[in-house]
Amino acid sequence: MNNTPSQKSIYIWNLLGNFAAAAVSVLYLLIVSRMQTSEVADQFSLATSIGNLWIIIGQFQVRNYQATDVKSSHPFSAYYFTRLLTVTMMVISLFPYLWTINYDFTNNSVMIITWIIVYRVADAFSDLFQGYFQQHGRLDIAGKAMVYRYALSVLILLFGLLLSHSMVLTLLALALFNLFFVFSYDYAHFKLFDKLSFRNIFSRNTIDESFKIIRVCFSLFIYGFLLTLVFNEAKLSISGAYAKGIVEAGAQRDYNILFMPVFFMSLCILVVRPLITQMAELWQRKKFQVFYKMFLKILLLTLSIGIVITFLTYLIGVNVLSLIFGLDLLKYKLELTILVLSGVLYSFSIILENILIIMRKHYYLLSVYILMFIVTKMITTELVNKYQIMGASISFCIAMIVYAIGSLTIFSIIKFRRK
Repeated sequence: MNNTPSQKSIYIWNLLGNFAAAAVSVLYLLIVSRMQTSEVADQFSLATSIGNLWIIIGQFQVRNYQATDVKSSHPFSAYYFTRLLTVTMMVISLFPYLWTINYDFTNNSVMIITWIIVYRVADAFSDLFQGYFQQHGRLDIAGKAMVYRYALSVLILLFGLLLSHSMVLTLLALALFNLFFVFSYDYAHFKLFDKLSFRNIFSRNTIDESFKIIRVCFSLFIYGFLLTLVFNEAKLSISGAYAKGIVEAGAQRDYNILFMPVFFMSLCILVVRPLITQMAELWQRKKFQVFYKMFLKILLLTLSIGIVITFLTYLIGVNVLSLIFGLDLLKYKLELTILVLSGVLYSFSIILENILIIMRKHYYLLSVYILMFIVTKMITTELVNKYQIMGASISFCIAMIVYAIGSLTIFSIIKFRRK
């Protein structure tokens, strides 16, 4: 194994890995939409959305804190024990939540959401090892793991549905494969750098360090959970509107397809992920001028790319999606443009959040997340019931405007106070 890869190699593999991470959801939905009924595609779309929410519990938003822990304040065993706790919470809290949202408890729906959550458990443990690799400047390993795992996962989903025609059996195979891959590839590569003593995992010192991590990251978890609730609110409202006969079967699928470019906009963040640890080191060494200069470049680059993508989306976005998914999405031209613009605002806000994490001032964002969540809960259901998918798009855009303005305001106040 190459122990001293070039920065170019690290950057390329990180880029490829994060592209694979963003693309895999699109490919999953593409395969399911083309090979299953509208009803099953809707069930899969909603289950995936809930999986996106529940992975926040599993990861507990520790990744950015772990990656910027450049002084190794906590041993890896503490991060591992933390992940065991959060994944346990992730699993046992699922069905009480499903009951509160009046989830469809038919056998097929329950099996789909169950195996989606098991799949996301694998993601949670993979994220733990990737955080270690990032912390030690080896995002190339994390990138390779994502490329290999997601490429094979897409093939399993495709051929599983071709051979079995069963969504449940295919998701079972997909979940078990991902668990196997994480502990045979990610963990195996971790052992080349460090050792994980399972005796130490449950030591008093490790448990104490783990609770320190949980306390520090609790605000990040609340932020991430509230943000994902905001992301999911329109999807839950569409599900409720379908139950009332306001929208037709396939509306959930269509909205999830239109929402996909928002996740691709997150690539703007993932591409610069190697710079986050570097910026944390600059902050620790008090090289503030270089730090702010790098931050400004990242922000301007993200906004420039976002503006170009939004313009291209308005011109050809729905045509491209219609061609890829084999569906008539041309009527959603404005909705897609609004969602992509929302994705630009989301990327802008996440960059500011990462900077505040480096400064260890992220707890000031609580008011922003609470306000964003309240606004979303107040307007989404009414907008969806009145304007269907257009209402969902407008609701999400308003939430992202609140997020962007609030994050920028908090950052500006903190920066001004440092002068």
